[in-house]
Amino acid sequence: MNRSIVELIFELKFACLAKEESIREKLDISPAEYRGIISMQPGKAVSCMELSAAMGLSRSRGSRVVDKLIKNGFLKEAEKSDDKRVFNVILTKAGRKALREINHVMKDCESAILKDLPEKELKSFTLTLHKISEIVKP
Repeated sequence: MNRSIVELIFELKFACLAKEESIREKLDISPAEYRGIISMQPGKAVSCMELSAAMGLSRSRGSRVVDKLIKNGFLKEAEKSDDKRVFNVILTKAGRKALREINHVMKDCESAILKDLPEKELKSFTLTLHKISEIVKP
């Protein structure tokens, strides 16, 4: 019971990262590609610039990740924009399937964390996590 808040956060982080790593290995994708897939919404086209920002990457690094996701069949080019400089992408069938698998793993992980928390504690826990998240944002 004497562990610090940071130690507890790292413990949760490592547990969740282990789940993330297992799904990434199954899908054969990098951490950046994982962020790219989870940043997408099925049926919604986004520009490479928007997706790069959602992944927390520079435009050039984001562009390389998008290219790899296209090459591996998770994304495809969406409808052409009138602006030739804008390149939009959308999830493919394989991309939607990968996103469902990722969301399933996330849901299972969350269920395991929350299964024994009473409703009142869950609300407090969630509020506290939001506060911590806002405090540590760069």
